[in-house]
Amino acid sequence: MASSTPMMRTDVYDQLKERLFTGKLRTGQFVSQRELTSLLGATLNPVREAIRKLEIEGLINVYPQRGIQIIEGGPKAINDAYEYRVLLELNALRHFTATASDGAIDELMAKVGRSIRALEQSPNDVDVRWKVLDDDYQFHKDLVDFQQNEILSKHYSLNAARLRLFRMNIGQPLLRLDTAAREHLGILEACRTRDAETAVDLLAKHIEISREHTLGVRPMARFVEHQKGSMSEAPSPARKPGISRKR
Repeated sequence: MASSTPMMRTDVYDQLKERLFTGKLRTGQFVSQRELTSLLGATLNPVREAIRKLEIEGLINVYPQRGIQIIEGGPKAINDAYEYRVLLELNALRHFTATASDGAIDELMAKVGRSIRALEQSPNDVDVRWKVLDDDYQFHKDLVDFQQNEILSKHYSLNAARLRLFRMNIGQPLLRLDTAAREHLGILEACRTRDAETAVDLLAKHIEISREHTLGVRPMARFVEHQKGSMSEAPSPARKPGISRKR
């Protein structure tokens, strides 16, 4: 029984985090502990522990007598997070370009290639796009983790989680994954020729596009999921549909 408790708490934490990252819990939304226990089908103690962890990670705020609020992504918070991301990722990419073996670069290129092929083979499969979205985040994390600096990796992951949550405010850009993956490939091709200046320039532009989408200053097509998992344009651009993740 003792060994099952930590697993249960981890599961509740993971479930709650997934609901944040798939837009089932929206930025700025208030919820209570009781609502979360009902939503997750869990008991109070593991939910409280998950809340504590997410508060430490900066994804929620807990207010006495008011409840739990999912952090809000205002312009300053978004810009601050992206400035930090740029600092960490551009330095990481310079290090990667200078020190990564050809094999390490080829390995990342192969991962990106698999994502591109998956999108080409199943362009309207929402589950495939969610998987590629996870791979997209992992690509950037791999560059930072390559430095083997635990402090940098930890703080990068915390910041990336906040940005992922902020992006849910505009609806996840599932359609742009094709373009993003090809941009990743271009960055790695520059790394392969040891052209750090070009690689950094491409990554900086890639991140700037993401920042503009998150701020809402660059138009992003919104898509909704049909019953069979295909994707089509939402009827109203003013509407912000949540895209549910199939299980």
